[in-house]
Amino acid sequence: MQGSFEYKLDGKGDAVNLSIDLDSTSAKALVRLDRYINWEDVLKLTENDPEAAYAAERLHTVLQHLGR
Repeated sequence: MQGSFEYKLDGKGDAVNLSIDLDSTSAKALVRLDRYINWEDVLKLTENDPEAAYAAERLHTVLQHLGR
C-alpha cells in the first residue's frame, strides 16, 4: 500500500518554509526509516559542520515524534 506524501518548499533568502502533508502509512514508513539510520555515524560525519549536525539532530527528533 502506497501512502500519500506531499511537500511544499517556499523560501526567500534565509527564510524557508517547509510544509509536509502525509498520511499515517507514510508517517509509519518514516518512523521505520529512522531505525535504519545510524545517527551516531551521521553525527561523526558532520562533526566539522555544526549546521549539518544540528539539522541531523532535528530530523532525528522529528522522525521520533512521528512515532508517537
